[in-house]
Amino acid sequence: MKEEETPLAELLRTLLAQEGAIPFWRFMEFALYHPRHGYYAQLPSRRIGRRGDYYTGPSSGTAFGRLFSEAVAEAWVLLGRPAILDLWEQGAGAGWLACDLVGALRQRAPHLAERIRYTIVEPRELPRKEQEARVSAAGLSNHFRWVESLDGTERLVGVFFSNELVDSFPVHRLLWRSSGWSESFATWKGGRFCFVERPLPAGSQWRDVLEEPAADLPEGWVVEASLDAPLWMRQVAGLIDRGFVFTFDYGFLPQERFLPGRAAGTLRAYRRHRRESDPLAHPGEQDLTAHVDFARLQRAGEEMGLSSLSVVDQHHFFVGILSAVAERYDGKLPEGLTAGGFQTLTHPEFFGRTHRVLIQSKGIVDASSLSCLRFARSVGSCPPDHPPATN
Repeated sequence: MKEEETPLAELLRTLLAQEGAIPFWRFMEFALYHPRHGYYAQLPSRRIGRRGDYYTGPSSGTAFGRLFSEAVAEAWVLLGRPAILDLWEQGAGAGWLACDLVGALRQRAPHLAERIRYTIVEPRELPRKEQEARVSAAGLSNHFRWVESLDGTERLVGVFFSNELVDSFPVHRLLWRSSGWSESFATWKGGRFCFVERPLPAGSQWRDVLEEPAADLPEGWVVEASLDAPLWMRQVAGLIDRGFVFTFDYGFLPQERFLPGRAAGTLRAYRRHRRESDPLAHPGEQDLTAHVDFARLQRAGEEMGLSSLSVVDQHHFFVGILSAVAERYDGKLPEGLTAGGFQTLTHPEFFGRTHRVLIQSKGIVDASSLSCLRFARSVGSCPPDHPPATN
């Protein structure tokens, strides 16, 4: 099999022969989420880290989990120290953050660690097996359970969080032409997958996304938009009785959507730690990602009763936590936290400015004591982001 030929490519060609061109969001859904050949059906350790295609904060060391455990402990206090504290994680990768977080709580606050009920949302078999193996090896199995989706009537009191999950949701790829907005479709032509365009119908659902005057945009301007992201946030908000939602990802705020550097959109493909030029190549064998629209996530959560506390860059989020930790430990770093690990999370050239955190709550009278909010600005006032250093 040629390198550019993947098991999923043949399935997609068959689909295109039967149905004709398909919207790009559907191509992206196949490429990432096909149950057998999709990119996320692989073992997380094959996709993430030195041997994979990109790094994440939790895969780069224990600092993420150790610092975030402080936010979890603070959330528990604000919730009135419930007998059971639910922690829900979606997009858990190989379980790095889960093990680091619970392990840190065992060291820092064993009385709280015993109250943790940790739920990982994972519909795919291989990632789940890798997570289970890592949790078991760490001796933490009694704290954990797995569910396949957010469906159901269960309500939690605790914390729901995700890291670099929403950027992988399939997106519609929209383009501005002199004749109006069009949408990208994928087809097979000339021996390769390629884009074709079809005009958006009148009264399109994307008018709220394309609210800027189109006449001011140059020909070919690209915008990506996800239907799944706000639907997901509404599900998350509906799951919570009282608690917090932390959404870690890279993305933009409304005033940044039409910055000059975004003319080609934010859709990216990553393979072997390099950005690939063609997002349609190697389906199932390269990561596809697009920046998160934090404003749409924020509004979706608010529609379901969440209060939006801040959208803060990861630098200020973790610096706020570390400053509180330093006060408790007389200026010393907590056990297991290194200066290098902290720098990876917060330095502008790594995850510090490219990645942000949307912090939301429900049923909390006053969350201002959270240390992660110490240096946070109000919602909507973060500085423009830089081109992403990772996926």
